Parts: sequence; structure tokens; C-alpha cells
Amino acid sequence: MKFKNQFLTTIIIFIGLLLFGSYIFHHIEGWRYLDALYFTVETSTTIGFGDFVPKTDAGKIFTMFYAFFGISLAFYFITLMGRYILSRQIKEKLAAKGRVMKNRGIKVIK
Repeated sequence: MKFKNQFLTTIIIFIGLLLFGSYIFHHIEGWRYLDALYFTVETSTTIGFGDFVPKTDAGKIFTMFYAFFGISLAFYFITLMGRYILSRQIKEKLAAKGRVMKNRGIKVIK
């Protein structure tokens, strides 16, 4: 349950950050909302195609701070996904060996 809450909270914060960044870039740079959203996703995931770049000083300054938070949150989200996938694989291996994971501890059935 803790993982689900952590995962959902991260998703909500990340989507909020994307929407907030899109809104700011729309107003600072004058981009369409779709273009601004595209730039925020591109920046947060470190793709950086370079087809959209901030031209104003305010846009450049905002991008520096946005990239710091956006990239950090994106990598945290990816880490949570990896942790979830790894825990599922461990549970499957234990189940195949006749062991059962119970709550937070591992109970071995002999």
C-alpha cells in the first residue's frame, strides 16, 4: 500500500509539474499549450531535441530551475518503476520456489 501511495503521489506531482511548466512557458515564451507541454516533457526526460528553445531571459531562467526539478522527479519516477518491477520478479521467483512473501517479511514454507 505504501508503494501505491508513493507511486500515485509521484505521478500526480509530475503531471502537475508538466502542466505548471506548460502554463509558464505558454505565457513567457508565447508558445501554444501543446508546444509548451512538448518542451516540458522533452526537458524533464532529458531528450532535448532542440526544436524548441527559450528565447527570453525569463524563459531561460525558468528553464534552469524547471529542468532541475523536472529531471529529478522524472528519474525518481523511473526509479519507483524499476523498484516495482524488481519486487514483482522477486515475488515470482519466491513463489516458484515454494516460498511466500508475507507483509514485509519473507516467510519460508518448508
